[in-house]
Amino acid sequence: MKRLIQTGTAAAMYNPVSQATLAPNGMFYSAGMIGRSPESGEMLPSFAEQAHQALRNLGALLREAGGNYKDVMFVQLYLLDMEKIQQFNEIFKSYFPVEPPARAVCQPLKLYPGALVMFTAVACVATPPSS
Repeated sequence: MKRLIQTGTAAAMYNPVSQATLAPNGMFYSAGMIGRSPESGEMLPSFAEQAHQALRNLGALLREAGGNYKDVMFVQLYLLDMEKIQQFNEIFKSYFPVEPPARAVCQPLKLYPGALVMFTAVACVATPPSS
């Protein structure tokens, strides 16, 4: 049975979805990570701030599931402006300095209101915690 992963140290979901789910085999699936502050619930103003916050939100969920950034296998990245890819790459490297996950990227027409970047992640947590 899947386990819902929820934490107040990552931005809350305002849609009828879980922040993340964890399968019994340790597979972790995140909802769309965006640059919203967990404290205020507000979208951060700049692209860099949003990218860092979205990655910190992912980190909080991974920790809650018993994992960390090294467990991330795949990231599906959505950039509102593809011209920001190099900037995102530099930020991404600071969270995944070695053995980065596989990644796909696309430019949608729209994202969540105010979001400039969004991604989902799949990870394999080595030893899933018991519920």
